[in-house]
Amino acid sequence: MSMRRRALLAAAASSLPAIVAGCTSPGGFSGSNAVAQAPTARLELTTVADAKLPTKVLYTVHPAEGNDATAQLFDRILDGSAKTKATRPPLPKQQHIAYQEGVYELSYEVVEETPATRYSVKVDIVTDSVIDAEAIQFADLPEVDQQEFAEHGLADGDTVGIGTTFLYTDSEREQSVLVPESEYSYITWDDGAEAEWVVDDAYDTTLNTYRYTAEHVATAADYGQQMRERFTFELSGLSEAQREIVEKAITDKQYIVGPDETPSDALVALADRFRGHEQAHGLDQDGEGDLSGTYLIRYQGDVYWTTLVVQRDAFQTTSTS
Repeated sequence: MSMRRRALLAAAASSLPAIVAGCTSPGGFSGSNAVAQAPTARLELTTVADAKLPTKVLYTVHPAEGNDATAQLFDRILDGSAKTKATRPPLPKQQHIAYQEGVYELSYEVVEETPATRYSVKVDIVTDSVIDAEAIQFADLPEVDQQEFAEHGLADGDTVGIGTTFLYTDSEREQSVLVPESEYSYITWDDGAEAEWVVDDAYDTTLNTYRYTAEHVATAADYGQQMRERFTFELSGLSEAQREIVEKAITDKQYIVGPDETPSDALVALADRFRGHEQAHGLDQDGEGDLSGTYLIRYQGDVYWTTLVVQRDAFQTTSTS
């Protein structure tokens, strides 16, 4: 099994806990026991520089690593305007987006619509023998078919047995020998690689051509400074027990009350200090009203990115401890 195939299989397997866990803050629980093992409370405090704040609250595009189409598209947009084809907008518009050292807001318009079909397909591992009469060499496929394989990283014949979708415009479909009804059940490569080809389903869609433009909102540092000035509140005048909780959260990266434990009066009172303060969020967004969330606090002169997660039933009443 090649390195690439092992990597793809590992990525597919590792996606399950991420889906189960959803969007979690650092130190959060993940995996199939995420709900059952949720703590009664969790407090995390991490020092943070202004320039790092936008990526914590905004849609973020990370710099291109290799063939990263999204980052490459963003670079082209920042160079002026850029066109790209997709069935859905590849980047959101009219919201703040963090990219490298800046924050931007994108706009787009659809300048062309092309009828297309998306096919659910399998490029599968051959379990029996290839039937020569039903096989075609990859090099003999029409260019439109080879291009779809290449766009999905399958052009080298290193199949992983995972279903995917291929997109063809109406004109491309006319050139294909694999869709809508395939003339072949197997595809072979010169190096001996082989794959079973299966078309499971199809549905109509539209391939849109989007023209993007960008507006620079602020540098990351300036945006973060505005966030800090707007959202930060002081944690001072704490009791000794409350200070111990905060110090432990800083030193140990988190302070946790287990799922079967009752929060101390000191923690309940500390959590009450967060009530009424606005959670940290993008400057173009509305804040959340629940107690659990992310905040910016100042403690002993330092600003901390703070995550507070509490079970509502355990924190219904206030305390003066």
